Amino acid sequence: MRTIAIDALGIAPSGGGRTATLNVLREVLRLDVDSRYLLLLNHPEPELEVLGPHVEQVLIPMRHPWGARLWAQGTWPLALRRRGVDLVHHMKNLTALGLPGPTVVTIYDLTTVLHPAFYTRADVAYWRHVQPRLLRRAEAVVAISERTAEDLRAIYRLDPERVHVIYPAYDPRFWPRDAAERERVRDTYRTGRRYILHVGSLSVRKNLLTLLMAFEALCAEGYAGNLVLAGRQYSKGRDAAFYAHLAASSVRERVLLPGAVPDEDVPALYSAAELVVYPSRHEGFGIVALEAMACGTPVITSAAGALPEVVGDGALVLEDVEDPVALAAGCRRALEDVAFRRGLIARGLARAAQFSAVEAARQTLALYDALLAEGECR
Repeated sequence: MRTIAIDALGIAPSGGGRTATLNVLREVLRLDVDSRYLLLLNHPEPELEVLGPHVEQVLIPMRHPWGARLWAQGTWPLALRRRGVDLVHHMKNLTALGLPGPTVVTIYDLTTVLHPAFYTRADVAYWRHVQPRLLRRAEAVVAISERTAEDLRAIYRLDPERVHVIYPAYDPRFWPRDAAERERVRDTYRTGRRYILHVGSLSVRKNLLTLLMAFEALCAEGYAGNLVLAGRQYSKGRDAAFYAHLAASSVRERVLLPGAVPDEDVPALYSAAELVVYPSRHEGFGIVALEAMACGTPVITSAAGALPEVVGDGALVLEDVEDPVALAAGCRRALEDVAFRRGLIARGLARAAQFSAVEAARQTLALYDALLAEGECR
């Protein structure tokens, strides 16, 4: 029986990256019961514990990302060799060197390199100078979109043959919810009958100031709903300009900040929204847009990063990510033009259905098989 170590230290407690990673990992563990899996984590993942005796969670006694990396580098090389590990997959960025067997690394995006102003100097230095050197040592690098793959080849100059695109997918629990569920989340989060929704961290990369200015324009023209910004405040890249504008805004009482919403409430929150607006400045994938489309909610997004690649014709894609006038006009059209709105919903549902966590897991397992077979031939 082969033993595969999954480095999951990069899985955050909440957010789109967590969702995308767990969706694929869950299916890998369900499909491959003939292998033994060691899940290397810094917090328990209860939903992964129930998948069978072939899955073991190994907890790192460090919560801080850099502390966990230092711990991993100091202990994993010897510990994983003793456990007979045949392959290591770093599910989100590279954590340690000198590990046994072939190494696979999944990279979500190169936003830190492309938009350094959004991040700390230490993060930018790491992604510019350290990460590319580490990735060149990996036998395979998985990009979650063609856009990320292009960036890896162009910016880091990685061998194209070592870069593989495997799309993640939304969780099956994302589907249009009934009236009772929609009413429940309206009551729970006091959203009001009508609202426009954004889901994601409240960071400068998400372009919330442009969204707020567009919302102000809609309200000035008579829109009677609220703006719900569901997500955790992000310490890195905190959007000071957005918060300053919000404090002085005439619509500040209609902008709701419920924080990170529990996973079980997110599908109904999407379903109850009139629109989901996701004007991000860069995304390596954009799982939020896909989840919202799967819930039957019209989506308006930007042409930044991989978003056009992911949403296809299932969302309204705006070219100028910084133009609040164009964003307000797009929202107005999706709210008022019934035929256009119905078309967005239908195309969004169809587009979302093209992404499969099972297929992503099969592609991941095929990559494991190929790398292990290649190692045996050497």
